[in-house]
Amino acid sequence: MKTIRRRSSLAALLVAAAAAGPSTPGVAAPSESADLAKCRELQRTSRRDAARCFRALRSASAAAVRAEAAWVLGDMRGATRAFKDAIALAPDDPAVRTRHGDMLQTAYRFADAEARYREALAIDPRHAAAKLGLARIAQGRFEQQAEELAREVLRDHPGNLSARLLLARLALEVGDAARAEEELRAPLAADELPLRLRAMALAAARDHLADELPTPWEARALALHSSYGALFETVAHFYIVKRRYRQAIAMLERGVALDPSLWSAHATLGMNLLRVNRFADARAALARAHNGFPYNPEVVNTLRLLDSMAEWPAAVEQGVLVRADPAEAAAIAPYVRRLVADAVRVVGSRYGHTPPGPVVVELYPRHADFAVRTSGLPGIGILGATFGEVVVMDSPSARGVSENFDWASVLWHEVAHVITLGATDNRVSRWFSEGVSVLEEWQTGPSRFRVDAPGGARPAVPDAVVDAFHAGRLLPVATLDEGFIRPTYAGQVGVSYTQAGLLCEHIAATRGTAALAAMLRAYRGGADTPAAVRSALGVAPEALDAEFATQLASRFDGVDTDAFRSALATARKAAAAEDWRAAAQAARAAAAAHPHRADADSPYPLLAHAHDQLGERARGMEALATYWRAGGRSPAALARLADWLEAAGQHDQSLAARRSLALVAPLQPAHRATLGDRLLAAGEADAALAEYLAHQSLGPHDAAAAHYRLAKAYRALDQSRPARTHVLSALEIAPRFGDALALLLELNE
Repeated sequence: MKTIRRRSSLAALLVAAAAAGPSTPGVAAPSESADLAKCRELQRTSRRDAARCFRALRSASAAAVRAEAAWVLGDMRGATRAFKDAIALAPDDPAVRTRHGDMLQTAYRFADAEARYREALAIDPRHAAAKLGLARIAQGRFEQQAEELAREVLRDHPGNLSARLLLARLALEVGDAARAEEELRAPLAADELPLRLRAMALAAARDHLADELPTPWEARALALHSSYGALFETVAHFYIVKRRYRQAIAMLERGVALDPSLWSAHATLGMNLLRVNRFADARAALARAHNGFPYNPEVVNTLRLLDSMAEWPAAVEQGVLVRADPAEAAAIAPYVRRLVADAVRVVGSRYGHTPPGPVVVELYPRHADFAVRTSGLPGIGILGATFGEVVVMDSPSARGVSENFDWASVLWHEVAHVITLGATDNRVSRWFSEGVSVLEEWQTGPSRFRVDAPGGARPAVPDAVVDAFHAGRLLPVATLDEGFIRPTYAGQVGVSYTQAGLLCEHIAATRGTAALAAMLRAYRGGADTPAAVRSALGVAPEALDAEFATQLASRFDGVDTDAFRSALATARKAAAAEDWRAAAQAARAAAAAHPHRADADSPYPLLAHAHDQLGERARGMEALATYWRAGGRSPAALARLADWLEAAGQHDQSLAARRSLALVAPLQPAHRATLGDRLLAAGEADAALAEYLAHQSLGPHDAAAAHYRLAKAYRALDQSRPARTHVLSALEIAPRFGDALALLLELNE
């Protein structure tokens, strides 16, 4: 799975750059440098006096000083002009280019900022501030390069405390409190007040994450700077990384109360209020952020998204609130409510938790809108995201099965997150929550890897995971979170998802589902992963890693990913040449190498087509049935299977396949209508009516036939009044519609 990379709170990341950077980069008179330092000192005691001080510096003789003053006052255009003048005056000074990069970063112009930092490094390859600027950009994207750059700075400049602070921050993000404490020792004793304040904020965050409250670092920081709102914004950042959104909101509210001009905190507050379904409060916070600082694209895009959602229905029914585009809501909401109710019942009973309030599900027909809604978190797969009891995801119209998007399975996966997050008060580790969701998607979900799949409910493992195992790149359980938060190689996030699912599958297979529930209880009690493994499973994390590796070695024994890819390529080449015998032979070889493969590279649809072309439809039907039971969800393949099963007289199986087809592609009117027809023929009039209502809501081309179908369903349910209404509507559209005329006669009799 791919991930959305968050641009984390810039105020917290750039305190060193925007408030504690070099006092006057470039050429400036000593008196103006002193004046700039004085203005910065006033920021601690009086915002009004500080603003007056900076306004006076707008007319300073040094362009670099004018740039700093304009930046603090929020005049980004003026600051940019002044920085360009300063660069022209001092073209060989890396500091002024670095400061311009810092300003561009606060304005969310990350590519431009990176270019400035690289220009500075071209002048001085060891320039610490420029390297740390690049590191902050990488940290905001949750990239491993952030740590590498910080360590490069320390190799060249061992006493650089800003690098220590960045390393402490990185350690806290992955839950390594001990390493964070070590990195914070020197900054906490720094002579420079801004550095010391930043260190205190990180120390306070460490205490919050460890539930060691109240923390003394808050009082110490506020004694030095009474309006230091960034203290609480920093703490909130780590609560957000740990998905503890309500605690983050409380911290952000404290931050903006102390410093109402902390616009990044207003923005983050608005984003997190959305995550707990407080839409009106979120809009107000985002509007304040935009009014104070109109350069944040996440704020702009989210406000636009909220405007576009103003007319979306959002009623609570059966314990589920569904937000969906009005063009899709009527067709998809009943399926959503049923799936959520089933997942809460099935998964909740396995782990002993039922959500206390309604589960909120938002479905976005444009993936760009979903990306806007979810931006700002590490390790979130772009298929769906869960914030406590709020699930947001692409709707079936945003992407298809060809992109390996099975929306019903994604929804099941996300509701499993609702269970694990709720069961632990949002304290569960990322890998374990993802692992349980992947396992439940495999074993109890609506589409994938059903228990009647060949060989049981065992899923096909992606080639990347097999290759990573053989290459020794799977992470130990104690640090598996890092595979989601800060990957070190391309595709590691996707590998980590599957590894987490396989590890949870191993735990359940060897110790029972009760062991997974015990892990959740340990997390709720505040345990980290090593402690949770020891208390819930009774083994050391290293022992669990060893037995898991042994199990995977056995499981992957004989799996030849190269042979699979080669056989599949041969099958496709033979099919293109219409050599169906060779295509069938190669597709069978690929299926033998990966018998559970049900994604877009599954060989089964091609094998079925080859057999059909050879006049061996029974064998083709068997191949498609195997594909379906293994979790295959290609609409074309399912439609073909349903037709073949029906032609073979296997009506129950055909109906089951059509249910799968409608669930996979619920916004295709033809699938809903055909399923309704078969349900009505099978005597399931209530279910048929639901399908016909969904069909009509999608605006089918043949409106008369849609009304006629509804009339038949109502007639079967002995509801003559709506039956008459719809048959008359059909005849109004098509007066010579014979079947409708006959039904009207029946109703009149």
